[in-house]
Amino acid sequence: MSEAKFHHYVPRFYLARFANADGALWVYDKSEDRIFPTGPERIAGEKKFYEVPELAELGLSTLYLEKQFANLESEASKITECWLNQVENAKVVDIPAVNREIMSLFLALQLLRTNEARTQIVQFYKAIQILNGKEPTLEKSDPNYLHTRLLWDEELVNKIAQKIARCNWIFAWNKTNKGFYTSDHPVLAKTSDNKNWIQGPKVFDPGTSLIYPLTPTWILYCEDREQLKRFDQTVSPVEFTEDMVDHENSGQVGMSYRFVFAHKPDFDFAKMFCGLEKQITDPKRERYDFDR
Repeated sequence: MSEAKFHHYVPRFYLARFANADGALWVYDKSEDRIFPTGPERIAGEKKFYEVPELAELGLSTLYLEKQFANLESEASKITECWLNQVENAKVVDIPAVNREIMSLFLALQLLRTNEARTQIVQFYKAIQILNGKEPTLEKSDPNYLHTRLLWDEELVNKIAQKIARCNWIFAWNKTNKGFYTSDHPVLAKTSDNKNWIQGPKVFDPGTSLIYPLTPTWILYCEDREQLKRFDQTVSPVEFTEDMVDHENSGQVGMSYRFVFAHKPDFDFAKMFCGLEKQITDPKRERYDFDR
């Protein structure tokens, strides 16, 4: 069997849930202000994105990381499918402890594994060098190396996964005429006041929540707020409004690297938001505003 060359940093099974009945996923390229359809297998990835040449020196496959993701995605696909079979007909979602552990790891890694995450870690590394009075330098291969080190930092990944596992997992149903977007960086973090999207080390701040659209009509909140404990593993009684959908979609538009996805070519809100926040359309934009 030939080795996979196109490595998805957002899983195909997940993208397929935002495709239409014909299997087409609609894409808004915010950097070029362009809308087009594609298949889930052809987007949200890059050739050899997770290839680690250094592993060959240890006698391991250079695609070891990609294969590890594939195994985890297989489990996550089955677990989330089970959730979606429950949510429309139950107020409480059955999540066995082992499934909660698997999905906590999946969400932690999804937060860290994208091209956006790679860009953030490179920019953060450069910013720290500047703050330390050094000239920021990176070799061509360093972004991949830095990103791989992050993904293999077992202590960091487990710390994020453990925080997610401790959160209150709340499922919310969007019955409006607007669907949830997703993007090439779908797991997002929000401040405790539910107002601002955040990145980097701030995900560990008390009260921070993680948001993960499951389909155009369902979204998962992992809430780190004690007062919401009674809602853990339940379907939220809150009725979504279109403004509330727009707020969640603003995160997918603003925090994505380049591509926003939907089940139909309705990107009026995304276009409007990009018009107001033009800096978010540049994949090379500065993510960290450090004073030099």
